[in-house]
Formats: sequence, structure tokens, C-alpha cells
Amino acid sequence: MLIISGSAEYIGETNQFVKGNLHAFTMFCSNENLQEQLKDIEAFFNQLDWDEIIIQEEGIIEDTASLENDTLKQAFEKASQDKLSVVIQNTPLSAVA
Repeated sequence: MLIISGSAEYIGETNQFVKGNLHAFTMFCSNENLQEQLKDIEAFFNQLDWDEIIIQEEGIIEDTASLENDTLKQAFEKASQDKLSVVIQNTPLSAVA
């Protein structure tokens, strides 16, 4: 399973996040080749009202044993079934505006 982390800007209009704020994310992808799925990753984020995606780190993990956080373990399992899964940190990194 590919694991990537980085940041993205919220562009939506809901009350869950503030438009223009950057948030850190961790994403799991069942396809371990990042280059092959960059368009799918971008489309996935855009459907969830995120843009300006910056990937800072990538790696491969075999199973959930190396994950200490239950939310990340659940995201790993979801990506195993649905191809892609993302966890967005609630605390913003900064505001873009």
C-alpha cells in the first residue's frame, strides 16, 4: 500500500473546514505507483473540495502493524477496498488568503 503525506487547501463552502486553509493529510493508495495515479488522486481530492495538493512524502507499507493511530488503520483498510482513502488533520496549517 502506498502512503503519502502532504498538504491541501480547502476550497469548499461547508462548516467543517474554513475555505482557504491548508491542512495536512495522510493518504493511502492501493496502487503503489504514485506516477500512475496522480490524476486519480487529484480527482479524489477535488471531489472532496480540496485543491493545491502538495505531496511531501511517500512510502510503502505492507500492513497496519506499523500504524499506531486507529484512524490511520481504518483509512488503510478503506483504501484496501476502495482504492484511495485520505485522513485530513482538523487543525489547519495556515490560511492561504
